[in-house]
Amino acid sequence: MAATLPQPITTLTAVAMASRQDEIRALKSGEELPAQRVVQLRSLGMHSIRFEFAVRLLRSGLKVDTLSIYWEHGTEFMLKREVENTHRRLVLGRRSRVTGDFPDIWLLCYPDDEEFKQSAEQVIEQMMEAVRNHGSE
Repeated sequence: MAATLPQPITTLTAVAMASRQDEIRALKSGEELPAQRVVQLRSLGMHSIRFEFAVRLLRSGLKVDTLSIYWEHGTEFMLKREVENTHRRLVLGRRSRVTGDFPDIWLLCYPDDEEFKQSAEQVIEQMMEAVRNHGSE
């Protein structure tokens, strides 16, 4: 008798994606989410964008200190319990800095919203270009 694999993982994934898409729709329409969830989503977006930038730097072969990538005032704003109409700044470096600005809503929806993901990745690519230009100076 052949054993069949349980299907709940895909069902749970579909439910999670549906609820994540519902959250994104709510955020885009200006609806409020529970404060705890806003903090979680912002944290996820911040870490995901920082990670994407670090990976691109490492793959580029450029000699860059990826430990110097940080969010300006990151600890302070990560814990904000509501969506704010402001930009957050990702920084590379201490003296010769490269920065990129990301609207708060992008952080909350990244990487699951395709429109915001593309916009965020354009900023990451602009930061990469700035790093390349700093390297050739």
